[in-house]
Amino acid sequence: MGMCQNKPAEYNSKIPNIESEFLDEDDVDDQIGETTYIPIEGENGNPKTKLSLSDFELLKVIGRGSFGKVLLVKRIADQQLYAVKILRKKLLQKKKQQEQALQERKIMSLISSPFSVKLHFAFQSPSRLYMVMDFMIGGELFLHLRKRQKFNEEWTQFYAAELLIALDILHQQKIIYRDLKPENILLDKDGHVVLTDFGLSKLGYERNEITYSFCGTPEYVAPEILYQKGHSFAVDFYSYGALIYEMLSGAPPFYSKNKREMLKNRCEKPLEMKPTFSLQAQSLLKGLLTKDPGFRLGSNGIQEIKKHNFFSGIDWELVEQRKLQPPIVPRIQNLEDLSNFAPAFLQQPLIETPDSQQNVQFEGFTYQKGM
Repeated sequence: MGMCQNKPAEYNSKIPNIESEFLDEDDVDDQIGETTYIPIEGENGNPKTKLSLSDFELLKVIGRGSFGKVLLVKRIADQQLYAVKILRKKLLQKKKQQEQALQERKIMSLISSPFSVKLHFAFQSPSRLYMVMDFMIGGELFLHLRKRQKFNEEWTQFYAAELLIALDILHQQKIIYRDLKPENILLDKDGHVVLTDFGLSKLGYERNEITYSFCGTPEYVAPEILYQKGHSFAVDFYSYGALIYEMLSGAPPFYSKNKREMLKNRCEKPLEMKPTFSLQAQSLLKGLLTKDPGFRLGSNGIQEIKKHNFFSGIDWELVEQRKLQPPIVPRIQNLEDLSNFAPAFLQQPLIETPDSQQNVQFEGFTYQKGM
């Protein structure tokens, strides 16, 4: 029955006291970093040019994560807009996430998918890592969902279809995504889905392999991660189900402001179906949000999900070609229009104050696309 053979009864016991294991975003610093030049390596590992933060005009803070911020920047040389993710080395070392940061850079340089953000440059200073990526002017799906509270089933069907193809491409490239949530789903200028933030992703896994890392976002994390029994690709289908549930209802399943209670309910209580859910949606959610990964919809292949009657009428070839009409087409006044980004991010100041000089090199991090 798929890559996990655990019996359902094993997922009905009390969960350990693990909520403190989840990353606290309050650890993120407000500084941007110094501008020391570091050689960029091409794809063959040879030095190509030099690049630093001073090669970019810093425009606005447009996002925030567990280890740093995301800025909208303009490269001075060609006036091209990019998003740059900045990670603080000191915090990565404190959380023992150095290898994960290197793996994120590697994953982003390897991904070949129209549904995933592309990496253009990666460089470092003595105290920070910088990843320069596509700028997605449509902003986070999170903001669009919050503005509308919830989506109807037709809209949800569109986003769920594109996300399924996005996950399938990653899985085919042996990548477990592990952090599917509205904040990590961007919209391009036409309204199509683009995944970002591969900081928790795992590379190089076969279908029958499992990993025991404890990670994820509390609202969307799969039960097998909470129980630390080992997990594989099926964790993405649980998070996928939680996201569909949120799009249809306005909140993730088992949601509670009390993190401990939310995780406990996920492992012990049955899934609540809202009266507004169609029978097709209920069936899909029950299959995806099954506690046991061995019996979860998708554990025997993505065709299980594609063939579900929730997606009846969907032309999957058109989905793959990004030819379906998106329900939300971002209104864009100009190339630097930030109306699709949260004001809470945009109001944060841009500060360039050097951190303590560590001079710790993350070997293999630097990168330049196409070189």
